[in-house]
Amino acid sequence: MNPVRAGVLAGLTVAAAVAVETGPLPLSLPGGLLLAFLLPGYALNEAIFRPRRRDIGVVERAVLVPSLSLAVLVLGGLVLWGAGGHLNRTSWTLVCAVSTLIATGAAYYRTLRAAAPETEPAPAPAVRAGIQDRLIRDVLPLVLAVLLVAGAGVWSYADSVNTYDVTVTTLSAQPPGPVDADGNRPVQVAATGLSAGEWTLVLSDPAGVEVDRQDVAPDGAGGWSGQVTVPGDERVTVNLFRGQEAAAFRTLVISDVP
Repeated sequence: MNPVRAGVLAGLTVAAAVAVETGPLPLSLPGGLLLAFLLPGYALNEAIFRPRRRDIGVVERAVLVPSLSLAVLVLGGLVLWGAGGHLNRTSWTLVCAVSTLIATGAAYYRTLRAAAPETEPAPAPAVRAGIQDRLIRDVLPLVLAVLLVAGAGVWSYADSVNTYDVTVTTLSAQPPGPVDADGNRPVQVAATGLSAGEWTLVLSDPAGVEVDRQDVAPDGAGGWSGQVTVPGDERVTVNLFRGQEAAAFRTLVISDVP
């Protein structure tokens, strides 16, 4: 990769990353598509395969570019998640942009090495040197790709085994009872998978105004069951809050009487 192409690719990568993070939708959407399907794969293609290779044509490269780009997304996401990072727009943008810039640097460095004149003759015969060169440039990247895919598969399988029995918190309600003389209905609400700590059940009307609140004390198995009273003529939203968190951990809606 010559300096001009390397500079254009690096500049386009930075511009696409900035557009994704700060630009409006008409700019962030094309930038995201470039980072997800084109730029990382193109840079990796230039870094892995030697320049002017004749046995890789336009069709092969057209398939390799999006395939390698998607591989960067998958493997980068696995590494980021394994390191405890958050998978969001910023992290995906960094994964694609950094991978593209590193691959661009590697491709440019490889071009410099290929263009540097040899000061000393190779000690081995030309045929043997050609075979060794082909093994290093052609076979080694393929072996590394197979190892990466195999490692990702083993990692995914091990993670699925480890997370199979993860406890899931649920919030459910039985069908409301009949309307009493005051126009209210009793509803039996239950929750499972609650961790130790403070939990609060908050009932709100359609306007978001709180109509009732009660503390939830889970038993030793993480379960809770209780009865709440809701108005019979309006929908009620039941939110389950954990500790002092501002966002509801679980939510359900109880419909009014038709």
